[in-house]
Amino acid sequence: MTLNLVAPARVGRRLLCAAGVGFAAALMATPGAHAQSADTVGVHYTPAIKVEGTPLTLNGTGISYRAVAKLYTVGLYVPQKSTKAEVIFSTGGPKELRFVMLQGMRVDEIGKVITKGIESNSSREEFFRLIPAIRTMGEQFSRIRRMNANDTLSVEYVPKRGTMFYVNGSPAGLPIADPTFFPAILRVWLGVNPTTQDLKDALLDHRAAPVLEALL
Repeated sequence: MTLNLVAPARVGRRLLCAAGVGFAAALMATPGAHAQSADTVGVHYTPAIKVEGTPLTLNGTGISYRAVAKLYTVGLYVPQKSTKAEVIFSTGGPKELRFVMLQGMRVDEIGKVITKGIESNSSREEFFRLIPAIRTMGEQFSRIRRMNANDTLSVEYVPKRGTMFYVNGSPAGLPIADPTFFPAILRVWLGVNPTTQDLKDALLDHRAAPVLEALL
């Protein structure tokens, strides 16, 4: 049975099933009190990887929470490290988001978070244009069973090829060619309306100024 994250005749908030809305909202409304890197929960991301022969560096890592429960860690790999989201978006070349599960969850739950986050960070016209790509993502996720703690989900972008999803290193399906899809996914965590500001800061490796220095 194919999971359809986007119904052809419905857009906007009606795209998400009622059960998914609550879960996605919980992930995206977490209080900003958990600005931590993945290292704090024992998940260590390698500082550099290669995608299609292109070296990428780890820009930052963070933890996603639902209330006080730790759900997953995420790391961002880019060609050139930056603390500014606009620089990350404008830099060409391959990029990768890598998630490590901290507890069991269905991959379509992440799919709902992505869909809701894309909607929150896109104009109506942009969101309409992304519907085919979102639908394809949903079809690929529907073939994946429940993910367990320590499983990985990677979202990899390569110019002229598109966006690929990998579960524990195995492709979930064919590349999604739309070149605007990966930037839309990236905006879920780095956009104007991110899942949480502290997770955005963690992925940008943001270091808040010490209180005493800030007062000087």
